[in-house]
Amino acid sequence: MKAVRLHRTGGPEVLQLDEIDRPTPGPGQILVKAHSIGVGIPDELIRDGRYPWMPELPTIPGLEMSGHVEALGDGVTRHQIGDPVVVSVIPTRSCYAEYLTVDADWAFPCPASIDLADAACLTNYRVAHRILHTAARVRAGDSVVIVGAAGGLGSALVQLANDADLVTIALVRSETKAAFTRELGADHVIDSRKEDVNARIMDITGNRGVDFIIDPVGGDQFVGQLDLLAPVGTLILYGLIDGLPTDDVFAAQCQRWGRSPAVRMFSIHSYDERPDETGRDLAMLMEMIGTGRIKPAIFATLPLEAAEEAHVQLQDGKVLGKIVLQPGL
Repeated sequence: MKAVRLHRTGGPEVLQLDEIDRPTPGPGQILVKAHSIGVGIPDELIRDGRYPWMPELPTIPGLEMSGHVEALGDGVTRHQIGDPVVVSVIPTRSCYAEYLTVDADWAFPCPASIDLADAACLTNYRVAHRILHTAARVRAGDSVVIVGAAGGLGSALVQLANDADLVTIALVRSETKAAFTRELGADHVIDSRKEDVNARIMDITGNRGVDFIIDPVGGDQFVGQLDLLAPVGTLILYGLIDGLPTDDVFAAQCQRWGRSPAVRMFSIHSYDERPDETGRDLAMLMEMIGTGRIKPAIFATLPLEAAEEAHVQLQDGKVLGKIVLQPGL
């Protein structure tokens, strides 16, 4: 079978299309034939060696896949050959391939009414849901700044924040992304390349500040965002695009003690041992797709062998929503 592998870390050019043996499911496993494979920032971080949970090389990247059950291992009774499924393999990866073996507990039924390309985007929505409803514990009317709101996870956050009746402030870096997030229904959109972000946020909130800031970037700009929080507001870091914060985060909080700012880290790896929780999340999100409450924004659909091109587009920062790979295109 064809699989995209990393033999070394680096730029998009290190994504290598290899011909390898098709895996065979062991006891308790199933073999899934890929329909659609999600491409996201964690894949980019694994590719260039910055992911906190780096696998040994060579490795096949990719955390999310939809497809059909091709074969069953011994003892599997919850799936049948031909069933459409959504696969979540955040702990083990390996989705950039025509076929994948996975523990049966980590493959979840996908209703026939759900487009399998949309289903391959659901990890973003699952992370977004957990950020909003577990890490932040938002309430209707809360205000939230979404950094990188035009990306795969950012667009999921916008849609789910709208569904939760939050006041959404989308931060983007181009006019095209601003238009895209307005179409998603963001209440306010700030183009950080053209506007004073701090002034706009304070203007929008009547100088109160926002209840939550959701940031995938980190780096040397992280702690400065504490000044944009409302009293008892929370700054949530869920990614490391620019690396770990470079300042003493706790000291920065103490310097602003009178406003009681909170900082929270979030990773979906907190649920690596909970297929039951994952299944409930995905079932809820598929119902939301079915009823039109959310709709994954697919920017491009590319063949598996175009994984390098997908990463180039992702790295260039021009992707609106999600890129998916489809073997056989």
